Amino acid sequence: MSSAQPIAGLSAPGRKKSVFRSDIQGLRALAVGLVVIYHFWPKVLPGGFIGVDVFFVISGFLITSHLLTKPPRRIRDIGQFWMRRVKRLLPASFLVVLISLLGVWLLAPETLWQDWGLQAIASTFYFQNWFLATSKVDYLAEADAPSPFQHFWSLSTEEQFYLVWPILIGLLVLLAIRWGRKTQPVALSGIAFIFAVSLGYSVYATATDPGVAYFSTFTRGWEFAAGALVAALGARAHAPKSDVLSAVAAWVGLGAIVISALTFTGEMPFPGALALLPVAGTALLILAHAKHSASPKSLLGNKVVRLVGDNSYAIYLWHWPLLILLPYTVTDFGNTARLLTLALTVALAVWTQVFVETKFRTFIDTSKSMSAPRFLVVGSAVLAMIAGGLYTTSGQVMKDSMDISASIQRVEESLGRACVGPNALTAKCPAGGGIDEQFESLAPAPLAAKNDRPKVYADDCLAREGENFADRPICRYGEGDLKVALVGNSHAVQWFPAVESLAGRHGWSLDTYLISRCAVNGTRQMFENEGKIEGCADYEPWVSEQLSAQRYDLIIASSRQSLSPEGYSSETGMDASRRAFSSTLDSWTRTGAEVVVIADTPFPGATLENVPDCAADNLDQLSKCSGNKMDWLPADPLADAAKLTANDRVNLIDMNDYLCSEEVCYGIIGGMIAFWDHSHLSNTYAHALSPMLEQKLQSKLSKSDLFASD
Repeated sequence: MSSAQPIAGLSAPGRKKSVFRSDIQGLRALAVGLVVIYHFWPKVLPGGFIGVDVFFVISGFLITSHLLTKPPRRIRDIGQFWMRRVKRLLPASFLVVLISLLGVWLLAPETLWQDWGLQAIASTFYFQNWFLATSKVDYLAEADAPSPFQHFWSLSTEEQFYLVWPILIGLLVLLAIRWGRKTQPVALSGIAFIFAVSLGYSVYATATDPGVAYFSTFTRGWEFAAGALVAALGARAHAPKSDVLSAVAAWVGLGAIVISALTFTGEMPFPGALALLPVAGTALLILAHAKHSASPKSLLGNKVVRLVGDNSYAIYLWHWPLLILLPYTVTDFGNTARLLTLALTVALAVWTQVFVETKFRTFIDTSKSMSAPRFLVVGSAVLAMIAGGLYTTSGQVMKDSMDISASIQRVEESLGRACVGPNALTAKCPAGGGIDEQFESLAPAPLAAKNDRPKVYADDCLAREGENFADRPICRYGEGDLKVALVGNSHAVQWFPAVESLAGRHGWSLDTYLISRCAVNGTRQMFENEGKIEGCADYEPWVSEQLSAQRYDLIIASSRQSLSPEGYSSETGMDASRRAFSSTLDSWTRTGAEVVVIADTPFPGATLENVPDCAADNLDQLSKCSGNKMDWLPADPLADAAKLTANDRVNLIDMNDYLCSEEVCYGIIGGMIAFWDHSHLSNTYAHALSPMLEQKLQSKLSKSDLFASD
């Protein structure tokens, strides 16, 4: 994604002649256009994300062409190469990071400052791809708002390529000299080896760990190597060939890119083997270097396209933070606002290319006080301090807001105890009291609410996706004679605070059988890879064995069905899941236990990014953090199975009357933030629901001695 520059032709190594290839500038324009349209209007171009892969191939070609023309032979040569990249790329990127940080501070709610401050640091030092790979692939982080620095993942990958590639090319050149061989064949062989190894790993990692694979430098290396292979072909690419054949090859390559952009979707496994289509298309188009009038030359080389190509780096830098931050300034960020944002992107990009990429680079070249290394150190330090300040400020605010009992007391003083939390939806509270009001205080405060999770997460009591559910922890809370099991996925986890409170009051021994994301019904669900599919399917038989062996008095189950069983659509999959749950519930009652199913709770993510961010951004209009009941209430095959069963040992409890009225479900209720993300009850609100859950359990389990110690 580097800025415009003379491009070494497909010349033999050692040949110093460079030519300007307008078709590659056109390719740059196409690549950035695909990405921008995908981000602004994803439904129009569902596979526009492949524009990044096009950039990677171009970068591999350009840098390798340069390195083979003038290969590094000393450490000093490599250092000079890196400093040229610093002067060319970092002034604009540092500027965008700085402006984005100011935008975050001025526009974004405090709930986002800590995470976004970390991402700003990761982007400044170009390891954003690894930050995202390690922190954003967790199911529990899926509702985190995208940061204005997120697009730096691809720039980070590219910079890591620039860091390593000159060393590799230099080593290959030295090997060729030592072996007495020509440089080109040795370079070609070495690059081909890297291409093959990286491609193989990309296919494997995409199948086994797709979240990490998407951001990994190692799964993307082959894309750079594809462009490098074209460069390494050198004089061989100049073998006599038909202009018509070159034109056909160029159109085929362009067609592969366009087809990928139109037909790929974010749900497909990527990069992996699927990325071969746009990568091969880009490499073929570059290799063709078609000059025939019937080739794409005129399309890719016209003045408008070249203008976009010349400014592609700056366009890529600016478009994403503007798209993320400007919606905080307007109520309706519709097509008109998006078009204006796009125009602003182009204007800022042209200004940046002229005054930052060109003039500031010239200043660094000529200044006695500001060399490239000094700019790198000073610029990085300044941005790190600003981002660190944002992070530290957020951390202090979080620390100050973590006294949840104090915040509940403030809400009680404001509303009266009868209207706090779920009481606001009961007869205890005057009609409408405590709902959709402007509160002086919220419990917990929005920043604290994002971390207001049940302690089973910290206790590591879930079977996790990243391990293909191989580790199946059972956690015990309490040592009472009455044995209760809590079973399900994260939507059972959310009931832990309420159930643990009951266990403490009534002397229960509470065991947890919890798993991330997987619906516990024994079906093969549509996870990203076979390991997760099998691990999820095997979990229910294992749980049933444990339940039978432990002889529980009560089994409490709840689940969100987020993935359909294999072979079913989202619609027909619900029926298949209901049948599977019905069989599972029957098997659990045969252990001698009574079974209670808690109906699934509303899903604010249907209309909101997440509830705490919404609360922080709309303190004066909290009704924006509510939603239509029809939109928020999810399909619930587990509850359907419990409702339809003839088994009298299976009972259904619906707690949603403490989250919804007849038509509306609420994110903030009685001064309490009810959800810690887009889907899960906050620890505070779930704990407040404990008395209501107890009442419903007692009404269903009237013959049980579970409440005898009360």
